[in-house]
Amino acid sequence: MTVTLEPMTAERFVSWREHHVAAYAEEKVASGNWPAEGAAERAAKENAELLPQGVETPAHDLFIGVVDGREIGFLWLFTDPAPAAPEISIYDIEVVEGQRGKGYGRGLLEAAEGWCADHSIAVLKLHVFGFNTTAISLYESSGFETTNVAMAKRIR
Repeated sequence: MTVTLEPMTAERFVSWREHHVAAYAEEKVASGNWPAEGAAERAAKENAELLPQGVETPAHDLFIGVVDGREIGFLWLFTDPAPAAPEISIYDIEVVEGQRGKGYGRGLLEAAEGWCADHSIAVLKLHVFGFNTTAISLYESSGFETTNVAMAKRIR
């Protein structure tokens, strides 16, 4: 099974953005970063600021992950030009509902690594919410190392 990356079309971007904004808001609430009230609006604002030109936004590459002609997930890469050597950050990686547990997450990571190699990028980074132990396990088993840990304690 090989996951291939196809550039996201402007038409597909519309429904992906809607889904991504809702999922991101849920994750921010679940992680305790945001209150539920206003989370959807806040997520939509952040997304609009990051992708003001949609799929044409410079330094952002959005893909559909495909296996045997079937859409299995999404990948959003950001190329940070600030470091001496460009770095890629995974801003979103998701296997669609109904396709999870089949190895497609690992396939998307491998496709991202291949894309980086093709573009002479030596560092691939990502952020994962602490509650997402399934993703953390996947990333660690794929060779990602912890570089930072953010912690919080509620005082109430």
